Amino acid sequence: MQSDARTLIAVRVVVVTTLLLASLIIQYTVHELLPINYMYLTAGLAYTLTLVYILALQLIASRKINLMLQTGGDLLVETLLVYFTGGLDSPFSFLYLVSIITASMLLYRRGGLFAASGAAILYGLLSDLMYFRLIPLPDQTFLPMSPAAWTSSRLYLNVVTNLLGFYATALLTSFISVKLQKTAEELDANRQNLAELRALNQNVVESIPSGLITLSPFGTATFVNPAAMQILQMPALSILGRHITELGFATLSEWNEARETLGSLTVVRGEKDFVVGDATRNIGYAATPLNTLDGTSAGYTLIFQDLTEMKKLESELRLKDRMAAVGELSAGIAHEIRNPLAAIAGSVQILRNSKSLTAQEQRLMTIALKESERLNKSIADFLRFVRPQEKLSAEFDIAGSLGETLELFANSPELRESHKIVRDIDPPSFAIVGDPDQIRQVFWNLARNAIQAMPSGGTLAVRASAAGDAYRIVFSDSGRGMSEAELRGVFQPFRTNFPSGTGLGMAISFRIVQEHGGTIDVVSNQGTGTTITVSLPVQRMRQASSE
Repeated sequence: MQSDARTLIAVRVVVVTTLLLASLIIQYTVHELLPINYMYLTAGLAYTLTLVYILALQLIASRKINLMLQTGGDLLVETLLVYFTGGLDSPFSFLYLVSIITASMLLYRRGGLFAASGAAILYGLLSDLMYFRLIPLPDQTFLPMSPAAWTSSRLYLNVVTNLLGFYATALLTSFISVKLQKTAEELDANRQNLAELRALNQNVVESIPSGLITLSPFGTATFVNPAAMQILQMPALSILGRHITELGFATLSEWNEARETLGSLTVVRGEKDFVVGDATRNIGYAATPLNTLDGTSAGYTLIFQDLTEMKKLESELRLKDRMAAVGELSAGIAHEIRNPLAAIAGSVQILRNSKSLTAQEQRLMTIALKESERLNKSIADFLRFVRPQEKLSAEFDIAGSLGETLELFANSPELRESHKIVRDIDPPSFAIVGDPDQIRQVFWNLARNAIQAMPSGGTLAVRASAAGDAYRIVFSDSGRGMSEAELRGVFQPFRTNFPSGTGLGMAISFRIVQEHGGTIDVVSNQGTGTTITVSLPVQRMRQASSE
């Protein structure tokens, strides 16, 4: 509140001190040219009033009163200086204008009129008192003209001219000051709005989940937001200044083609597979031109998102649609095949018992009967897939059930001496709500597939643990692994990688896990094995049980 009053005090001290130093220089160089002693008296009065102003700042809280007090004191000092240096003919009468201008700038129109009125009263009163010799005249040695030589017309003309100058200066300066104040307020408001807009823009850019990189016209990165660094798992210093081709979004030929396309279109879209950390992520991006407010090209913007989970969800939805379509179409066909198959199998059984058959015919009948049984089993599995049994929810020990299933499987004839099963089930007992028989079927199918993927032997590692709201079971084998094409069709029915498989085990396991509200994920590389992770939502299942 009082900062401008303190500033005015400081400026006054500097000005008075400067004038005092100039007077000292004049005293020792040009003797008796100016009333030097009167200058010292005026400077002393100014310093004394400065102490009064400082004390007033401590006692008076009003800024307006302090500024008016300083203005009045300045007018008194200026009047004294004008008196000592000749009155109407004083070269220091211009100092009144300085006080009027200062008051107009700090207190606007009222302050300027106050200073102009004060200056007019003091100057007119001083001139009259000196003209009529009502006050003693200063040493006339230093006066350019004696007040006795003033005429009345000159007195009135000088006073009126100065009064008009005082008020004109006050009105003009206050008008300019008001305009400057309004302009300053508008600038402050615009500056505040601009700061808020920049803050909002910064918050929006930093808060959006999509990655954002701005590119120069040559394709080098000039800005990157936090989401971009998180998606690419790269610090800002590893992105800024690098070309888009170095970041992996496009080759040089693709970038040149995209620049030509952006000359006529507003967006170029694409997808790329990026190695992020230890995983491959699918990232979709869109490049658009970046222009300034006047339409000049400033480069390009690159917006991108990690589409890996979305692609996975789309794949699961497509798989569910295919399963539903296959189920609706095939359920009836399976029943139609099963009925005549039973008749064929029964007829072959009767014919095989005939004593008139040769050994070759007996062998062919046996083969036909085995193939009928195998076909009947495939149809039974298929019907279980397209029309699964109703899930019977009950609380059971999933850790114990996993251990029992692996124990039984360890005695399966499919295992050889070169196969090894390693278990890590922690905790050894954990209860969830679900269909224990269906969950055991999932465990059996996954373990069986793992062993079939290791025909020459290998290790099947099974780990189970509770993590937050999910219970996770991981099957990892050291088998032959799967190619990208095999991995994409792993849950599709009748897609099998094993000679004796029906192609329904993984499809059935997928459906069971989905019906339990869980997820099943497969990670595989050719030649290094396969890892399948089953996650079951413990918390939601417990809540459903309590209801």
